[in-house]
Amino acid sequence: MALDFIETKNSKKFTRQDALIGFCAALIILVSLIFPQQAYGETFWLSFLLFAIFPALIIIFLLKEPLKDFGVSLGERKTGILLSVAFMIAFVFANYFILFHTKYGGDFSIPRVISGSFTVFLLFEIFISLPLHFFGEFFFRGFLQLGLEKRLGTYSLFLAAILPAALSFRSSAVMIALIFFSSLGAGFIVRQSRSILYPTLALWMVSMSLDIMIIRIVHQIAK
Repeated sequence: MALDFIETKNSKKFTRQDALIGFCAALIILVSLIFPQQAYGETFWLSFLLFAIFPALIIIFLLKEPLKDFGVSLGERKTGILLSVAFMIAFVFANYFILFHTKYGGDFSIPRVISGSFTVFLLFEIFISLPLHFFGEFFFRGFLQLGLEKRLGTYSLFLAAILPAALSFRSSAVMIALIFFSSLGAGFIVRQSRSILYPTLALWMVSMSLDIMIIRIVHQIAK
């Protein structure tokens, strides 16, 4: 059974945690705008440092809080699994519809190298795509959303959905909308399950299914 939304009263004063999370998040967003995280693997280590290592160090050494309070735990497993399955069904269908039944299918892309080899595809999905999804969820849903939840309440969910969409401002309107709504869905899963693991896996599987669909089109064109 899903957890009820946690409603919090906004305090008039920002706490040290609020200020620290806000400052660090603004710094990471600024660096991300200067060095966009759009490449397929080329910016892997930068993403690792910005969205995973830096926030983790802040949580452990400055905030002195356990990582489980920021979503690194199994949380409410049943809730997380049920919501993740519903999320995957919705977004796999949305991607399929956009890709095959609208004029916006060309907005999707994949690295050319993974379309020619199943082994390369598998290695890419496991060692590049999956970690990148975890890094993003740890920062946006864990560090930012759960970190500011006591201060902002439900608004932290929307903040953590708006920012990744804003970072993709160079993309098409359709892609920005997909990023926003998928982030919103991921944030809802985190808010209910108290874990970033379920949306990470759900987003990864949606992304992998999209890659498979695009590869199928590439192979059909090649024939």
